[in-house]
Amino acid sequence: MQNIQMLKCPACGEFTLHPKRKELGYHVCVNCSTAKPVVAITTVEGTGDHTWNDIIIMDQDKAASIAKKEAEVMGRKIEIEMIDLDSDEAAVTQSVKERVQQVLDDEEDDQSDMFDPNKKTTQIRGIDY
Repeated sequence: MQNIQMLKCPACGEFTLHPKRKELGYHVCVNCSTAKPVVAITTVEGTGDHTWNDIIIMDQDKAASIAKKEAEVMGRKIEIEMIDLDSDEAAVTQSVKERVQQVLDDEEDDQSDMFDPNKKTTQIRGIDY
């Protein structure tokens, strides 16, 4: 294993940068970076027996605008799911659990009036219940 000396990030001062940072195309560490995550879109090109799969890599904003335009042209509702793999999974899971519990509690409150056996119902004459 190589012993690579890390360089100091000019933005935060931590020793996290690789010595070949300029050749790799970055000047600050990942934590200080303002670059947005990228999206990969798979495509099938060609016709008949001469088809191949391709992948296009672009930033999230461009991918979302393409998906919106495609949905508009096709007359469909757009549903884009962008997964943030950098977010804290435990915090996201907890917020989802809280939201689900809130929805279930609201539904339970709504249904409590519906099944009350002591509640008088207004019936229409001529219809046998």
